[in-house]
Amino acid sequence: MNNILFVCTANICRSPFAEGAFKKLFMAKKAAGIKVHSAGVSAATGLPSPPDAIRVACELGVDITEHLSKPLSTPMVEEADIILVMSLFHREVILKTNPESENKIKLLGNFSTFYGDREETEIPDPYGLSSFHYRSSFNLIRDCIYNLYKKLIGD
Repeated sequence: MNNILFVCTANICRSPFAEGAFKKLFMAKKAAGIKVHSAGVSAATGLPSPPDAIRVACELGVDITEHLSKPLSTPMVEEADIILVMSLFHREVILKTNPESENKIKLLGNFSTFYGDREETEIPDPYGLSSFHYRSSFNLIRDCIYNLYKKLIGD
């Protein structure tokens, strides 16, 4: 896997955190040659993450202060080796315009150890909610990222 794409709705909370957490992990493990990026199915261009998202991400060791939102594009979908979405809705949106990408779209939540073998695990959107909700979503994402990394990269 050389091109990993994380997708959420607005690309200001969940997918930037997932991108940052994955980059931090593979940089710590000195993995090379991997492009990790994020986008949103309904994102405007150039919006920063909300202050609560930035603060909670920093508490969890992920810096998203410089992140600016990007809308998902067909070239992003085509170039990605794996597309990790936060919800079934995101998968549906991608499949409407890029049906050939079905085999490379995965729910990030399915990599969680928090829910055992439960399939179709969505990661809730904390936008506009309390710090508790950001922390809950980001901790779930962090768990998924660790398990995804082990599956894709090893160790």
